[in-house]
Amino acid sequence: MKKIVWISFISALVVVNVLAYAADRLGDVYIAMPYRLVVVLGITLISCVFGGAWVLMKRADEEIPSNRDATAAARNREDRSS
Repeated sequence: MKKIVWISFISALVVVNVLAYAADRLGDVYIAMPYRLVVVLGITLISCVFGGAWVLMKRADEEIPSNRDATAAARNREDRSS
């Protein structure tokens, strides 16, 4: 999860600053640093939410029986064999 946060933060930082530079050069529109920071943090937060959901969905596919389920299955096998 930490990797997802850092990757999304650095990529958002680069993309926002490149777009702000292009807007400044091509359109003569200056985007102040606080607005850039808000956009970078917003992109980072949203990508962290989607990244966390992706990790949870990936982990949900790996079904691991809990200790209680294993104990109940062992009891059922013992009951059937008796």
